[in-house]
Amino acid sequence: MINIISAIMIAILGALIGTYGGAYFFSKRQESKMEKVRAIAIKALNILKKYSKQSFRNAENDFNTSLTIIEKRTILVALHKLGIPIGMPSDKVFSIKSIHFMDKVIEKDELDGIISQIRDGYCDHLFYIDPDTYFPANYTLFAMRNLAKTYVSNVLAKSTCDKNKRVSYPNNWISDFGVGEYLTLRVFHEQICFDLLYDNEGKAIPEKMEQIIHEIDMGLWDSSLQSNYEIYKNAKSQIEMNNTFQTLVTQQPKYEASGQDLQDHQK
Repeated sequence: MINIISAIMIAILGALIGTYGGAYFFSKRQESKMEKVRAIAIKALNILKKYSKQSFRNAENDFNTSLTIIEKRTILVALHKLGIPIGMPSDKVFSIKSIHFMDKVIEKDELDGIISQIRDGYCDHLFYIDPDTYFPANYTLFAMRNLAKTYVSNVLAKSTCDKNKRVSYPNNWISDFGVGEYLTLRVFHEQICFDLLYDNEGKAIPEKMEQIIHEIDMGLWDSSLQSNYEIYKNAKSQIEMNNTFQTLVTQQPKYEASGQDLQDHQK
């Protein structure tokens, strides 16, 4: 009887050791694997840090030659989701061999912050996403952003604003865009029309133009670029009608519910 109980206890103990021991060693293997991936991401960010205060585009060659295709494939989407401005020219097909960056200034402090997040394991779930699927799927979005930046550089930056806050655009600016491009820009064109973008002489402020381009790269204007113009105009008209109605209501004369004023009003 004792031998049977001992055998059962040994079997249970062996099963527990096998289960938890296996889970422990699997966890250790996974952690070791993730540490290697984190190291690749940090390596990539350290490459970019060498070009601090320069454009990300200046780091393209170094980035592409210092990292293997396998390394880039593992971390590329994670870097993009963490704020590295990886883009795709509207006239090219995505290629893992030649990564393209947007024209944004590299800030060392921002990269250090991303490195800290990666080192602490907060971004592990972002690794291993296939860039060959991820970036082409967002091709239209990248193309719209590039289009908006072209509009800012070639139209908005060359416009003027008078004392009545009316903006004048370059002659025939629409002809520089295709029909589809113009339709994409219509809502953005109206929403970006601010007199605050111009100085006292009515000229576009370069710093403001750069700020807008930076915001476009960050995706802050995506909703404008993806909006249907007819829906936008209808919504805008509805808001204007509601505002007009409210103004008329507040301007109506008020009569007291008693006294001579009410009698005169009833007559």
